[in-house]
Amino acid sequence: MIVAAGLAFGAQAPAQAAPTPPGVGISDGGGLLWSTDAELDTTVQFVTAIGVKSMRIAIPWSTVEPIQGQPNWAPVDRVVNKLRAANISMLGIIAYTPAWATSPVNQPINTRPASPAAFGDFAGKVAARYKGKVADYEIWNEPNGVAFYGPQPDAAGYTALLKAAYPKIKAADSAATVIGGVLGATEDYWGNINPVTFATQMYAAGAKGYFDAFSYHPYQYSLKFSEGPYVDHSPARQILDIRNLMVAKGDGSKTIWATEYGVPTSAVSYDQQNAMIVDFVQKWRELPYTGPIFLYTLRDKVTGSSDPEDTFGLLETNWGAKTALWGLMGLLQQGIPRTAEYNRFAAAPNSWGAVLGPVFPVRDTWAQYRQDAVLYEMPSGFVAVPRAVAEAVRYTGYLPTTSFNGTYQDFDSPVGLRVFSTAIGGTHNIGGGIFAAWDPTLGPATSDELPQPGGGVKVTFQYGSISWAPWVGTTVTR
Repeated sequence: MIVAAGLAFGAQAPAQAAPTPPGVGISDGGGLLWSTDAELDTTVQFVTAIGVKSMRIAIPWSTVEPIQGQPNWAPVDRVVNKLRAANISMLGIIAYTPAWATSPVNQPINTRPASPAAFGDFAGKVAARYKGKVADYEIWNEPNGVAFYGPQPDAAGYTALLKAAYPKIKAADSAATVIGGVLGATEDYWGNINPVTFATQMYAAGAKGYFDAFSYHPYQYSLKFSEGPYVDHSPARQILDIRNLMVAKGDGSKTIWATEYGVPTSAVSYDQQNAMIVDFVQKWRELPYTGPIFLYTLRDKVTGSSDPEDTFGLLETNWGAKTALWGLMGLLQQGIPRTAEYNRFAAAPNSWGAVLGPVFPVRDTWAQYRQDAVLYEMPSGFVAVPRAVAEAVRYTGYLPTTSFNGTYQDFDSPVGLRVFSTAIGGTHNIGGGIFAAWDPTLGPATSDELPQPGGGVKVTFQYGSISWAPWVGTTVTR
């Protein structure tokens, strides 16, 4: 949000709500609704001093209308009006069901509404009430996890909420941005659905056309975001897959927002929290299709607790600064500077399609996912590895020693590694003695190294095979 020079704190805000700026905001998650006036004032002062210009706030249906037909907007009004007076833009989370609106009644607030239409009506009332104050709205929070969407995650059920809320919000405030998905980083296990799977199911249920942007929460406490592109199920890989899905479904023009990201200091040190947040902010911004970041959260619930949920803050409970607060302020004061490795990759020839991922470390160099290849920075210059070849070799950590010649590409394994990739034979890693015995007359590989009875392995090629066995060595059959 651009603030006019000289606009004093508490001055009359413009009538039009400011859209969320593309930088870094703070995600509150609901605590401000129950804060004292002094705590709310202190929050605003800190957010403003840090240089943050946006906040993600809760607008729970369960809080506003605990008794059917008797809405109480005062808790949300207090927060919205305070932030708007301070020229802080807002992303509102419309979620959580009053006990009377669950099925059966009197279920927890994370239970999906019995009536999507009733939820949509509430969303429309929210947009009408806060038109000119709140510019952006998210529909629900992490519906791919049972902790926030009960009795169990259900992409079709969530999509029904999205389809009910979207037109009502737009009718009340046509300028509002409606954000769908709001998915948490997780894997498929009891009570949780991988966000890529969930997003795929959303499209199958008809979600296209019912959101203006998508959102995702790329939490991971043990790995920097930049270290994830070659790690299975990491947030960096999930965001690539979500992006590819959106492009395939015709939503390539829509952005993906990170509406929650944080690292709890019950799981890492203050310095590690800072390093991971700084890394995330810079690397998220390297993606051309991403939107704003909202860091969760400003202040610990209970500093020193062993519960991660208590220690996500940039500040301790007593308002003392953690290292990450200074790290964030440093980034914002510099306008979130680009990394040196990003600048080098940005100058590389654009022959491999659009950027899909951040520049990430591989052994002692850097790489980046593009639409058609993974680009490696090598001493000889940038070397492109076709996506299929990169997927086949990523677990090894080996680096390319040649360019892809249309059939294969070599890597720096000490025993030799050649990755064949053709439409005829597929993609296969071949190494050791079989790699050494191959010649072009055999054509490309059509199998992996297959174990043989009695020991050894065999690889088939388009025009023959090579076997290797202990004490025998290689045997070429044409």
